[in-house]
Amino acid sequence: MTSAFKPLRVGFLGVGSIAKYHADVLNTIGHIVYAGCATSTSSTRWHEFETLAPQVIWQPTGQALLNNPNVDAIISCLPWNITETWLPELLATEKPVLIEKPIALSSVALISALPSCSSYPHNKYVGYNRRFYKTVQILKNRVAKGGVKTVEITIPENIYGLSSTYGPEIIDNILTYSSSHTLDIAVHILGKIHPVKIYGTPGTGYCKRFLSISGILETEHGCPVYLSIMGDNPAPMGIRIYFYDQTTWHLSPLERLVAYEGYEILQPTPDCQIRKYVPKPIFETIEDSRFKPGFLAQMQAFTNGDDREISATIKESMDLLQLIETIKQSIGDDV
Repeated sequence: MTSAFKPLRVGFLGVGSIAKYHADVLNTIGHIVYAGCATSTSSTRWHEFETLAPQVIWQPTGQALLNNPNVDAIISCLPWNITETWLPELLATEKPVLIEKPIALSSVALISALPSCSSYPHNKYVGYNRRFYKTVQILKNRVAKGGVKTVEITIPENIYGLSSTYGPEIIDNILTYSSSHTLDIAVHILGKIHPVKIYGTPGTGYCKRFLSISGILETEHGCPVYLSIMGDNPAPMGIRIYFYDQTTWHLSPLERLVAYEGYEILQPTPDCQIRKYVPKPIFETIEDSRFKPGFLAQMQAFTNGDDREISATIKESMDLLQLIETIKQSIGDDV
C-alpha cells in the first residue's frame, strides 16, 4: 500500500527572484511555502514572494528560520557573494537543504564550512538545476554507452551584463558563478576531467579584468575535451560530443539537444555562389519550459529525497570548485 502524501513545510533563506521559481514549483507539487527570511516585510521582494504564498510567515533572521521547529526543509536563495557566510549553519542543520549556487567562492571556504562530525552531509544539495534537463539526461545516457571521440565545450560570458547587474566584483568570480553551470553539466555527463594545457588571455576595455580561457582537458578515459571560456564571445554556449559511430550530439543552448549524422551538400544558387555543407539532424529534443527549466524535476527530487544520482552533492560541488581552481592555476605566470 502506498503511504499517504505528507506535504513538507519549506523555509526560504532569501526571497529574491530565484526563490519565486522554487516557490512556484513547490505550490505545484503540493508542498507548503511555510516561512521566509527577508530583510523586511515592507520590501518589494517580500511582497512579491508573499503573493505566491499568502500563508508564508516572516522570519526576522536566518537563525530563526533554521531553528523553527515547524520548518521541515530549507531552500537557500542568498546572493552569490553571501551564501558562503551561511554555509556552516546550512551544513550543520539536520534538515534537508537545497543551496543555490555558488555555495562558496573557493574550495578553502567550503572546506572551512564543513561540520567536524561529517565531511559531506548526506541531505544537502546544490541547485545545479540544468542537471535535471531531459536534454542533459539523454546525452548522459548516450555517453554511458561509450564511443566518445572528442568533446567541445563553449562558454561565452556576458561580461558587461554580469558586471552591470552584480557589480565589478563579479568579474573575478565569473567561472564560479556563471561558467560553473556548463562545467557542472560536462562533469555530470563525462565524469572527472582534468586540464592538460590551458591558455589565458586578458580582456580589454570594460572586461579587462576577465581572463578568457581556452585549452585542452582530458577525461579519465583519455578523451580530449576542448574548452573555450570567452568574454563576450558571440559563439553559442554548448557542449558538442563526437562519437565513433559518426554521430555528433550538440547541446546548444543547454535546453536543446540535436544529434547529427553526416551532412548534405547544397550546390551554389544565384543568391549564394558557394557550396554549403549542412549537417543532417537525426534527433532533436527541447527542454520543458512550463516552469524555469529543470526546477520542477529538481524540486521533486529534493522533496522526495530519492534522486541522488542527479542531484548535485556537496562533494561534487567541492570537486567542481577544485576543477575551476586547477584550470586557473594551469595557466601559469605568463599572463
